[in-house]
Amino acid sequence: MSTNPAVAFLPTIEKLRASVSADAEVPPYAPQDVERLAMLVVQVALVRRTSFTEEVASAPGHLERGEPPMPNDYEPRHHVRIDERLGGATCLACTDRPGFRRCRVCGGRGRILNDNWLCSCTAGWITCSTCGGRQENERVRLRYYSDVPAFLNEAYMPTHISQEPALFRLETMMEENLLLTRALPEELRCHDLTGEVVGTAYRGGQRTVRPLFHGHDFGDAIDKALAGLSAVGAGASVVRYQIHAYAWPFLRLRWMDHPDVIMYVDRQGAVRLFRGQ
Repeated sequence: MSTNPAVAFLPTIEKLRASVSADAEVPPYAPQDVERLAMLVVQVALVRRTSFTEEVASAPGHLERGEPPMPNDYEPRHHVRIDERLGGATCLACTDRPGFRRCRVCGGRGRILNDNWLCSCTAGWITCSTCGGRQENERVRLRYYSDVPAFLNEAYMPTHISQEPALFRLETMMEENLLLTRALPEELRCHDLTGEVVGTAYRGGQRTVRPLFHGHDFGDAIDKALAGLSAVGAGASVVRYQIHAYAWPFLRLRWMDHPDVIMYVDRQGAVRLFRGQ
């Protein structure tokens, strides 16, 4: 018995012949060519951080300096931090009478309720709340941060398959049948897609072997996925992310006098076929 955890999802000719309904749709003799391929499914959750600045006359005392801490979840958040203290400047909120502002309760009259009662201000004036009566304040540059979550769930098919006219609907059919927007089987998880460095016949020579999933080739799907990930994070700082990559293996079967057939195994272990149009 195989110890390969992904064996239940690996398509084989033996599984094809064992499936009565599937076997009836293909010739009874061996195909001329069997291409072992894999669709790459990438599920990403990330938080993109953007910011902008504003100069103000003063800032609340509770504001801190420096960038906000890294988020520990994928919820939207907004922060305000002191970016830089710009030094003292004349208070622009009390230019009429430096250090004071007209009382808003009495409108500067010094009396309220039809002028029958004295206002608590001083003859219609109060200490300027912006500068505290100092006639100047410390201008501050504030930085506003926005942490916005983004989610990507994308399937990437090898280009030579997705651009084959007879197979145009294959990717859509697999996405629908395999319910790729849901959590995928851990057996199909790809933990390393960097490729393997091996030696060559030349002294000291090395080359990178494209990664496979149990013998199934991704084609250029990995490169397309990396380009997609770069686009998601463009124009912002990514402060938290989680990336899971999965392979869904399939076979491309060819006969001389028969349309190409794509074979794969679904979540329930049933053989699925797609006949080229």
